[in-house]
Amino acid sequence: MALSSGMSHWLAQRRPVRRILMLHGIGGDKMTQADFYRVMSWLKQRYAIVPLQHMIGDILGGRPAPSGAGRSQLAITFDDGLRNQYALAYPVLKALGLPATIFVCPGLVETGQWMWNHDVRARLHRLSDGALAEWAAAVQAPAAQVEAVVAWMKTLPLPERQRVHALLRDATPGFVPTPQERAAYDPMDWDEVRACDAQHICIGSHTMTHPILPTLTLPEIQHELQHSRDLLQAQLQRRVDIFCYPNGSNDARVRQVAQSLYRAALTTEEGVVTANVDPMAIPRIPATAHLPLLAWRMHRPWA
Repeated sequence: MALSSGMSHWLAQRRPVRRILMLHGIGGDKMTQADFYRVMSWLKQRYAIVPLQHMIGDILGGRPAPSGAGRSQLAITFDDGLRNQYALAYPVLKALGLPATIFVCPGLVETGQWMWNHDVRARLHRLSDGALAEWAAAVQAPAAQVEAVVAWMKTLPLPERQRVHALLRDATPGFVPTPQERAAYDPMDWDEVRACDAQHICIGSHTMTHPILPTLTLPEIQHELQHSRDLLQAQLQRRVDIFCYPNGSNDARVRQVAQSLYRAALTTEEGVVTANVDPMAIPRIPATAHLPLLAWRMHRPWA
């Protein structure tokens, strides 16, 4: 009813705020390429979709946010630098003439490895219920459910998380990714990252290897943030000055390092971008293929 009546859109457009949409993988059941085209077309008709780097410049320059039908600003962002973002999302963005930012982990681009949580999740699903319970007890995980194990591993210091991950690899020696898993989790390679036209796609930093930053030591944090920026700049021959926290996780140490290297950093916190936003903790709006819910999130991002 709210979508058909336009009430959600009308309420959203009245607010003098900026908005940043947060996406991850494209091509799965939650967001097919057709869904993505439909969502982007719907947003293009209703918002001024602008490059994130231009929006950041306006925020840092203290310029007021435009409001009103078709004038409210929206930036499109993708986390993780997945191949499906290049193969499925990028052609849609080019066809519609829309800019976007992709946050990339260059350490994973270099090796072709999956993000650790994707590998853990896939391997855990290979275990039978009994084997999962036995393995979880052996590593002292608090529960024997896949998502609970992943959430627990996100809290572990890096050496401990790597030890547990190694034990999981030992427990799944015959693991071979399915074509569906590769389509969901494979990262872009350097040729694909470089092939993203700078007129359409801004590349941002997402750390080297997607760790949970507050679990790291200060030197490890510095390495993940600085080496990621330096490697991306060397490969792309252009400035990389926007950062996105993996999992949205940060603390005072992480924000201080980010501030020394980047002009802005994005979180996974749900919200609109107000005039008094902290440039090192900019919120976003989670994307969904369900247009009535997306329309409402433009007004109430936490819906």
